Amino acid sequence: MKLTYTFCAALLLAVCASASAREGDTDSSFSGDGLQAVAFDITTVKGDFAHRVVVDPRSGRYIVVGYVDGGAVGMAAFKPDGSLDTSFGVSGKIARTAPLRVVTGVTLDAVNRIVVVGYGNKPGGTLFDYDPVVCRYNLSGFPDTNISSSGCRSIPIDVVASGTDTLSAVTTDGAGQIYVAGQVQFSTNDYDFLVMKLASADATPLSTFAGSGRRTIAFDLDDNTPGGDPDGAQAILLLGNSLYIAGFAVDESGTDFAIAKISALNGADDSTFCPSTAACPGSQRIQSKRTIGYNLGGDNEDRARSLAATPDGNILIAGEVQRNVSGNISNNYLVTRINPNGSYVAGFGSGVNIYNSILSDLQLSDMAVHSDGRILIAGTTSAQPLAADPARVQWVVQLSASGQPDTQFATGFGGGSSSISLITFPNAGSGQPTNHQSAGLTLDHGRILLAGARLWAQNLPGGVQDFDYSIARLKGDGLFTDGLEY
Repeated sequence: MKLTYTFCAALLLAVCASASAREGDTDSSFSGDGLQAVAFDITTVKGDFAHRVVVDPRSGRYIVVGYVDGGAVGMAAFKPDGSLDTSFGVSGKIARTAPLRVVTGVTLDAVNRIVVVGYGNKPGGTLFDYDPVVCRYNLSGFPDTNISSSGCRSIPIDVVASGTDTLSAVTTDGAGQIYVAGQVQFSTNDYDFLVMKLASADATPLSTFAGSGRRTIAFDLDDNTPGGDPDGAQAILLLGNSLYIAGFAVDESGTDFAIAKISALNGADDSTFCPSTAACPGSQRIQSKRTIGYNLGGDNEDRARSLAATPDGNILIAGEVQRNVSGNISNNYLVTRINPNGSYVAGFGSGVNIYNSILSDLQLSDMAVHSDGRILIAGTTSAQPLAADPARVQWVVQLSASGQPDTQFATGFGGGSSSISLITFPNAGSGQPTNHQSAGLTLDHGRILLAGARLWAQNLPGGVQDFDYSIARLKGDGLFTDGLEY
């Protein structure tokens, strides 16, 4: 039986059966219920976290990629019917040793190589001495030995000794060149955006980009800390010869969305982006940078998490904003739309943006755009983030191209329609908490794929929490773009 999940006024999750499936409901042609999970468990810690699912263009199978505890990139392949493809790896999955502590970004490049980024501890370094790491694999799971025998390259930054330098996002161009974004440490409290361009052949930094293959971008908004602030990039978008990098910047009242635009060719600032305060009202930085502060209450912790291009060439920015309503503080998802010059696109959502809450503790993980401009955002939400049973579930919301909630997207509580699809996976039972994490959102011929992790069991010997990869497929358009279904 297909299950969809939503919530009632008392913020309790409820399960309801739907007589007629809607777009956005779990797809029963995938694994019978639209849900699949796979465990690696190569160490006793059992921490397996999927970050992205990519579609193999040769066969249509789904390759779920993420981090497997013990320092490995884990890949698992599923057929479009939801069964493991046992021709991949060892019985459908493989873990490749990598110098990683966490996987933060995955993409498929123009020649169908899987590019994975994250960060790991420097050999012999201190606890938080992290270096960016880039790995690359083919669609059969074998490492690209042009980079190294393991397919991975660590890239020391070390502006300061034992610096915490990390990557959060990756994209590639048509030539296979790799662009990454993250955070670089300059001092105890000063962190800036980090952007690098790496060669297609072996992932080495390209000197044609900012002279060294990398550059940093400082916002430093807080006048109370003249030595700099902890700013960080969370997302990167390549559009033509331009790179858009989004994340957060700290100011006196909290954190704001922060966006920069630079040349993808040489890394130079693009001064046509927010050329003046008139073009970008409210921004605390102009001429290649802009900030967006919402100040809806709470601690004003507003962070951009994802970027996407619209079919007409505008840029979508999605993230979280804190909101205070009569003393009740919650995280809301927020999506806004800007022009290539950084100005708002009018007539989007309630004016220039749309925001909403699902449950009080909300995190946004990814965004995707249909070919007709409709917008999908995904994340994780919980009513009680610090509770023993946080009831944390995955969610997907669909918006129109103009930023209005698509209230016919999924089946809601009581069998009605909703713009929100809530997704939860089985666990070991016997009082185990519901705790799911959402990660990458991908479209396959209109069908919606969401990768993440589910908690199978907690409080195992040694206090272990057993997380497994998860993948959900939701129904998409009734007519796929090529008229065919696998």
